[in-house]
Amino acid sequence: MKNFITSAIFALLLSGCSISNKIKIDRDATAIKYAATITAEELKDHLSILASDAYEGRETGMPGQKKAAAYIENYYKRIHVPGGMKDGTYKQEFPLIVENPKNIDVSILKYAEGEADKPQKIELQYLKDYYYFGGFNDTTLRDVEMVFVGYGIDEQSFNSYKTDVKGKAVIILEGAPNFLAVKGITKDWDNWRLKLKTAQEKGAVAAFTIKKEFNESIEMIRYFVENPRMQLHNKGQKKYDRIPNCYFPDSLIETLLSKSISELQTLGLNEESINTTLRVNMKSYFIDSSMKAENILGFIEGTDLKEEIVVLSAHYDHIGFDNGEICNGADDDGSGTVAVLEIAQAFMKAKQEGNGPRRSILFLNVSGEEKGLLGSQYYTENPIYPLKNTITDLNVDMIGRIDENHENDQYVYLIGADRISTDLHLISEACNNEYAKLELDYTYNKKSDPNRFYYRSDHYNFAKNNIPVIFYFSGVHEDYHKPTDDVEKIMFPKMVQISRLIFHTAWELANRSQKPAID
Repeated sequence: MKNFITSAIFALLLSGCSISNKIKIDRDATAIKYAATITAEELKDHLSILASDAYEGRETGMPGQKKAAAYIENYYKRIHVPGGMKDGTYKQEFPLIVENPKNIDVSILKYAEGEADKPQKIELQYLKDYYYFGGFNDTTLRDVEMVFVGYGIDEQSFNSYKTDVKGKAVIILEGAPNFLAVKGITKDWDNWRLKLKTAQEKGAVAAFTIKKEFNESIEMIRYFVENPRMQLHNKGQKKYDRIPNCYFPDSLIETLLSKSISELQTLGLNEESINTTLRVNMKSYFIDSSMKAENILGFIEGTDLKEEIVVLSAHYDHIGFDNGEICNGADDDGSGTVAVLEIAQAFMKAKQEGNGPRRSILFLNVSGEEKGLLGSQYYTENPIYPLKNTITDLNVDMIGRIDENHENDQYVYLIGADRISTDLHLISEACNNEYAKLELDYTYNKKSDPNRFYYRSDHYNFAKNNIPVIFYFSGVHEDYHKPTDDVEKIMFPKMVQISRLIFHTAWELANRSQKPAID
């Protein structure tokens, strides 16, 4: 037994050695030469332009995004990187459907007792008197009666619907009474979706929820209630089956119903309605299907393995404005964008000097990432080069700062490298050991990661197609999605190190004889 255990341990050690030596790279002086062309000065030059106020936050479909697309395309032309489209051009255009929560007009007619023919018309202002949340439909309500239905609960032992609401708009209190459990109610009536669904099943045509801490709520979800949402046009207009859902502040409801919130809550607890004195008019015109955005593709053809493609991707769009202030997105994802530009320059210089890659390299600068990974989704659904020939995607998103988990800048988070191909993970580690010697932090690579970063950048659309990926990331910081994400805060020496690591990894992938095996 002792000899058996010793032999088994020795075999395991040998097995471990064979795995660790499975991927071996030799230090490449030629690669080091071209990696050295990636400099802090040039990264800063690019970023100072793309993340300037002149680009207005590069929001997808907006003039700033178009301007950034032109900058990237012109840079590729200047350094002689050919266009990645089949006709040699650079733009892969994709159509969008835009859903804008601001495109809604709401007014309330308040009737005083005995003056049914002389209502007071109250025009509501978006984000001051109400906001819209949930699925979008183009909707028109004309002079629709509004009914207060307390907490909007429909149970055998507790029923807020004492009044017929068919064809009417309901006013609902947020939350649920604490004593519901005592009544044997098990449904989660704190859930707005359940309340909305119930109102719809009762025949209501719209819902207006009384929102506690209205302004605080807006600040938490401002991006979603202030900015357009988008989807790819070729998916068809998304049909929502929910009724319109708006939120009112306490103060407005007290004005409209002439009762305090505590009085309304008492009515709600007693399952009582009140006689309506209100009618609502709503006109929403959320949908615009005329907008387009662009991916910008640069392409360096390989030599003897040119049918196989290595993709380097980064999104160049950002969120535009926040409360009237430009969000320049220097880190998100200006940093990844300019890294790809510099890596493209390094590969092109190698090509011009007779050291071009064996495999082809696609530099994929996508837009629409902030709207739901739309540009990379469009590319992978409409690939210019067959996905079966794409051996990996190296995606760069936010590599210019440090987060609160690190005291120095000598690290990078790697996400996804071992999800599809152990080979890719080992190649990545070998390149870092040989050239960069950064701390490779795999915290966010865990499948249990609550942040789910693996699903939140453009590499994921390649991973969905079983293409090995690496997502290079430096973490979230206090300026994420804020007007303060500016060039002055970028750590360019750190960016150089990470960009050179990505270059070396791409160089190795483009030139080694075997592509990474799929596990």
